Amino acid sequence: MSTPVSPPKDTIHFAITADAHPAALSRIVAQFTLRNITPDLIKACCYKSPAFPDEILSVDIHVYGLSHREQDIIRRNMTAQVLVHSVRQENLYQKCPAKLAS
Repeated sequence: MSTPVSPPKDTIHFAITADAHPAALSRIVAQFTLRNITPDLIKACCYKSPAFPDEILSVDIHVYGLSHREQDIIRRNMTAQVLVHSVRQENLYQKCPAKLAS
């Protein structure tokens, strides 16, 4: 009898741009907090762009093992935030278990 094989889980990369407002980063991270998810990486950088008159906040977030449903909900909720300009999402790679040397 065969056991069902679950699809491999990937690390999801969210690339977000938002207004450089003091509340922007906490509102973005709150989308994970509300679902009891701890991201593997959060990197935020504030920069000036010639395309925008104000400073822009660039946020990269990596999370391992999100279901497709969770990915969709988080992406839609971040996009709906007033301060957020764009949310891009991509699958980075499969996380492989470490092998022990024998």
